[in-house]
Amino acid sequence: MTETPSPWATRRRAPVRSTPQELHLSAMTLRYCSFSDRVLAAAAAGFSGIGLGAVDYLDARRSEFSEEQLADYVSRHGLRVVELEFLADWWREADVRGVRLEEDLLFYLADLLEVPQINVGLFAEVPMDVQKQQFRRLCTRAADHGVRIALEFMPYSSLRTLDAARELVSCADTGNAGLMLDAWHWHRSGGTPDELRALSASEVFAVQLCDASAVPNPDLRHEGRHERLLPGEGVVDLNGFLGALTGIGVDLPLAVEVLSDQLDARHPVEVARLAAQSVTPLLAERAAVA
Repeated sequence: MTETPSPWATRRRAPVRSTPQELHLSAMTLRYCSFSDRVLAAAAAGFSGIGLGAVDYLDARRSEFSEEQLADYVSRHGLRVVELEFLADWWREADVRGVRLEEDLLFYLADLLEVPQINVGLFAEVPMDVQKQQFRRLCTRAADHGVRIALEFMPYSSLRTLDAARELVSCADTGNAGLMLDAWHWHRSGGTPDELRALSASEVFAVQLCDASAVPNPDLRHEGRHERLLPGEGVVDLNGFLGALTGIGVDLPLAVEVLSDQLDARHPVEVARLAAQSVTPLLAERAAVA
């Protein structure tokens, strides 16, 4: 009798590591624009991948995109959907009314659009045994869909540090759980390049670039959601951040994620172009060092 391989081991959409020059546009950089405008803006700015959320799918369906048209529209503009955002209630018990609605929709979208990754975090104060049990459940479900789970730490969440997220990832034991490393969260959590050098490359699933002002807002949650800066406009040691990751062998596309009220007020195409242009000097400097 031949054993049937796990979908996680056989799905062709498992991500391929590529050169850092491949750029993705995270969903939250254009958080208020329509599905079609997001695709057009990302394509115009030269991005190769985009992130989407459940709300983007609902917007597209309300805009009379059929499900068959969604993937075609993305691919016709030279893009692919590389991640889905953002699941935070994965820790709840299944019998809570409606708790699985967003989760179910994101897995449905992952299958429909062949998306390799779902990004998750944790804001509620949840006992560690519940965290471990439910995170393992989520990762097991994701493995059945051939999807990775990227866990993000945030200084204003229940997973405030890299070490906290790393500990939870290690408990999954499913082979498809890893870390989302966001430069703003890393900086505001007091992260250091040495902390990153202690990781193994296989632990890192995604890297997001953004920047921060010299003086933090007393309300980090507000700053993180409304006042981030484009890469190169602030004080985050992005060279140290990327240099440490390169040093341990991380070779992934880079995503630009800038949650900014100022950018929200501008045209999506302009925002996407600014996001792409903001990383050009950084990438040039990194290439010169290499």
